[in-house]
Order: sequence, then structure tokens, then C-alpha cells
Amino acid sequence: MPPSRARSSGHMHLVNFSSAYSSLSTSPAPRLDYAMCSSLEDIPDEIIRHILLYLPPEHTLESFQLISRRYHHLANEPLLWRWHCQHSFRFWSPEHKLQEKLKALASSVDWKALWITRKRGNNKAARLLDGVIATKVGQLRRLQGICELGYDVKDYLLEQCHVDETSEDFLARRYYASTALGSIHRGVAVELWSRYQGRALSSQGLDTALGAFDMFVLYDQEQDVDYVVRTLDALAEQFKVEHPTFEDRSTREKALCLVRWLRANRLTGMEHPEINYRNLRNCFIGHALSDETHPSLPIISSAIFTCIAERVGLIAFCLAFPSHVHAAVYAPPGKGLDGEDTDETDGERKRMCLDPYGSDQEVTLSDLRLRLVEFGWTQGTEALLKPSPVPIIVQRTAQNIKATRDTVHHLIENDILGSEMTRLRIGYPGLNMGAAEYASMWAELLMKQTSSFHWDSTLDPFLRKFAASWSEDAWIVRKYLAPLYDRFMASQPRTRPRQGWENVHEILALLANVDKRIPEVSRRYTEDICTRVRYKIGQVFRHRRYGYIGIINGWAASSYSLPTPHYLTGAEAEEEGDVYDPTESVHSSRMGPQRTYYTCLKPTVDRLRVAQDNVVIISDPSLIPDELFFLAGKFFRRFDRETCTFVSNIREYYPDD
Repeated sequence: MPPSRARSSGHMHLVNFSSAYSSLSTSPAPRLDYAMCSSLEDIPDEIIRHILLYLPPEHTLESFQLISRRYHHLANEPLLWRWHCQHSFRFWSPEHKLQEKLKALASSVDWKALWITRKRGNNKAARLLDGVIATKVGQLRRLQGICELGYDVKDYLLEQCHVDETSEDFLARRYYASTALGSIHRGVAVELWSRYQGRALSSQGLDTALGAFDMFVLYDQEQDVDYVVRTLDALAEQFKVEHPTFEDRSTREKALCLVRWLRANRLTGMEHPEINYRNLRNCFIGHALSDETHPSLPIISSAIFTCIAERVGLIAFCLAFPSHVHAAVYAPPGKGLDGEDTDETDGERKRMCLDPYGSDQEVTLSDLRLRLVEFGWTQGTEALLKPSPVPIIVQRTAQNIKATRDTVHHLIENDILGSEMTRLRIGYPGLNMGAAEYASMWAELLMKQTSSFHWDSTLDPFLRKFAASWSEDAWIVRKYLAPLYDRFMASQPRTRPRQGWENVHEILALLANVDKRIPEVSRRYTEDICTRVRYKIGQVFRHRRYGYIGIINGWAASSYSLPTPHYLTGAEAEEEGDVYDPTESVHSSRMGPQRTYYTCLKPTVDRLRVAQDNVVIISDPSLIPDELFFLAGKFFRRFDRETCTFVSNIREYYPDD
């Protein structure tokens, strides 16, 4: 840049620099009478260094460093840019190794380049998100582009998740930012689970493996995998502080001391299990640790005990005992549970069992063996009393989530009870249950070895659910699931070629092709269509027959031309009683006028077919469920309360609405 231009740029932002200086009146910076300084050149370096902490780093780059050589030197000091990196960005992808860099000398790290890299990542995410909102063509590709930037763009996405309602596209911006952020979280979880494939069954990493479930229902909350690890660390430290003589005790005394402390602090078990046992939140270790009452299933209670026990020096494992997971504690080598010397490696003197969920007393091995006999187990009982590897515990957790789903489905007529069972710290009941079930499918596919003959038993329903509700995860499926699928196919004897929902690559290709598809335009170009299609995109209605609230997001003068999602069959996309009869001739006027059909958005389906006869337009915004406001961002830009309509973001398909 020419010198004259540099001087101009610097003076352009001098007011900002002066404002930053004036803001230091309450700070501990060296005091200086600004009125005594005739120019910036008179201000000492230490004052300028302090002021630069308050000047936006963008202004430092664009103008201040260009004023003079002196200011260029001050504006490029490593300590300044380390400070900006720490205060401009909260979340970092692991590959940056931020903690290692913070411990090193500031001069050994190019902090300015790192800040610029992070800023460019945010700018790229902003461009991609704008493109996602602007057009449906290539939308999936752009979403994946955001997701592949990883945790580096989480700060930016969180800002967009909470963009103000004054923004002209706030619904769409919130929805797609949340969609991308959710996919990034799920990518972290899947990467954690993928580490167990192809390895010997491991007993390490139980805290992070169970914390991965929380990533599927994290949204914009704090309780991620790192939170789980930090909280367990803090609880272990708290326990040790409260028990200063802990190290002097025997293994049995230590284990009983810990389980009693956990139960006394209500960190395990739950209140009123006869009512609350199957609540979805009880399946998540992050929820158990963060909730004031810490409710958890036996498997999560045992995991909490095991993880803290390991942190305080005990050798502890979970036991995948039928119907009720327990914990086991082993004495150290050469010692028994009571501190005596022993040559046993695994026996009554080396191993004790506990039920952190329901008791603060030891559970004897003879009691557990007796229960197995009562369950009908006559062979292989000792295997159930051995330490269970992490993949088994993760699969058991997935099964508990599915048990909750089944229970909720049986209570479908009791909306209040079903909503309470699927309530989490945030999110909507229907979405929470769907996300948890999706997590359980991922867990089964990743925790089972591909050498298993039935590895693909979950594949068909998984691919259907993925394509229907989580297509933004295509990048995760391609990176982690497709290689497992190929490995499984290579291990199987030659069979018929797999097609459709049995083939991971075909579904990925299908989604990519749909993403490239040019929108099919529907216009109100004739008086006949304008007369027959009474309602418009974005109007809110109550279904005359079923009573649900929906938003019109598509229409057609006849049912056969409705846009049906690629992942729904005709039956799935139709309401009972609103089914188009293909045997009826569209050319036969003697059978009466053609019926007009719409597609609508409701909490469980994004394009449900409904006949015009069943549409009853409503004008009261208070009748619209909160969940629908969030989901509306998939098709609409914002909400107009005066007209009780959603402003369309699908004009590529319906330009006249």
C-alpha cells in the first residue's frame, strides 16, 4: 500500500483509537493526561499496547498498523495477538492444540496468523450460510462446507442461532445455523465412537463414550463431552478434599466411602423411579451431572461411580448385568480388598460389586449369581460378572434410549405424559426423541464389529432416518460409515447387489443429486388455478379433522403434481382421508371437480399432504406451537405477526406466493 494511502487509512480510524483510549479510565493501565499529548507519537509504548487490547483487531490490521513503522511493530507483538485469539474465539478445533500453544512462549507461536486463519474461517462460514438461505440448489453442499470447518466456526454459529428478530431472515438463519452446529456436534460424537472400530474391546474412555450421546441433543448448551470430563474431574477433586485420609483405607473401604458419598450428594439414582424411570434424560450422563437432582438409570449411575473411582485411584469397571448394570472394584495387584496380601488374580478377595443406583452397601457375588439363576441363566454366568468393555456399555445405553422410545409410543394418546418423558434441558420433545433415537442407531453401527454377521441389522432404518431428517450429516456418513459398510461387504460371501436403503453409497448419491436439482416452478398463471388454489405459502391453519396446527409450504391443483420428498412413499406423505385415488381419471369431468391439495409443515413431518377441504386458516399467533416456529426456518424467512403468516423462503418453487 502506498505511504499516502496508509496515512489516510490510519487517520480514518484515529477516532476509534481515541475512543478506545478513553475507555481505559476505569482500567489499571498507566495513567497519562491525554490532553498533554499533541499527537499519537507522544503516547508511550506501554499505553499504546494497552489501548490496542481494546481496539478491534480488524481495525488494527486494516489501519493502525499502517500508520508508521513504530505502530506496525507494536501492532504485531505476539502477546497482543495471543490475547486477541483468547478473547475473540471461545471454541477451537483440536488440531490447533491451543492449550499447548498457550503454555509455550508467545514468540514461538504465530498468533497473528492463527487469528487471521480463524477469522477467515468465520467469513467462509458466513458466505456459505448466506448461500444456504438464498437458494435450495446446492444447499446440502454448502451446509456440509460449514460443518467441515468444525469447532472453529462454533462461535459464529452460536451468534447466528440467537440472531435478533429484527433480522429480515431470522427464522431461516436460526434454523440453518442450528442445523449446521448440530451436525458439527454429531461429528464429534461419531468420531469418538469410531475409535472403537477395529480395536480390541476397550475399557478406556467410558466418560467420553457416554458423553457422546449428549452431543446429539446439545443444541447451544454447555454440556458437551469436555463438560462431562471437567465435571467428573471436579467431583473427584471435591471428594478427595472432603476425605483427606482416603489413601490410608483399604480398597473395600474406599469403594464404600465413594459410593456413599455419591448417594449422599444425590449424584446417582433418581427420585420416584416408579414414575420417572423411563424419562429420556436419565439416559444421558451430561444431563445427570448437570441436573440439580442428577437423575440417571443404573447404567449411568454405575458409569459415574466408575469414572470417579478411576480418578481417585481405584480399579473400577461397569458390569453389564442383565436388566441392571452394576459396578465392580478390584484390589490392586498382590493385595486383597481388605488390604491383605494375596496371590489371587480374580476371586472373592480381589473383586467386589456395588449398585450405585440403588444402594450404598456392597452387593455380594453370590447374590448376583442367584439373580442370574432366577433370570434363567444357567451357562456363561461368570462372563456377566466380568468387567464390560466400553462398546458394550454404549450399546446398552442405546437400548435404553430405544426402550424409552417404545414407552413413549405406547403413551402416544397422553401428550402431556409423553412430552414430560422426552423433556431435556432444552429443545422440543419430538425433536429430542428423534435425535436420541438417531444417536442410538449410530452407536449400534459404530460399536458393533463389522465382522459380525448382523452388523447391518440397523442399516436400513438408519439410512431412512438419516435421509429424512439428518441429510446434513452426509459428510459424517461418508467419512465414518461408508468405510465400515465397504469393510462389511468385503467380509461377506457374494450375495445379490445391494440397492436403495441397503446401500450407503446409493443413498449418498441420491442426496447429492437431489441437492443439485433445479426447482420445479409452480405459478398461478391462469385464472382457473388462482380460483382453485385458495390459500398461499406461509399461511397457518388448523386441520379440520385432526386438529393439528400446520404451515402451508406447497400446493398443487391436483394431487399427482405435489412435490413429495424423495424419502417418503406415497402412503407416508398422505393424510388418512386425503388420499388421491389413482384410478380416478383426471380427464373425466363427470366425476366432479379436481381436489386441490397442499403440503404442510408440522412438528413431525415437513411435507405432509392435506386436502384444501381440511384447511381452516387461523389468525391468532398464540395458537402456533413454539416447536413449529423453530422448524419454520427450513422454508420461511421470518414471521409476520400482523397477518399471522410466515414469509416464504421458497420462492424458487412458488414465485407468486
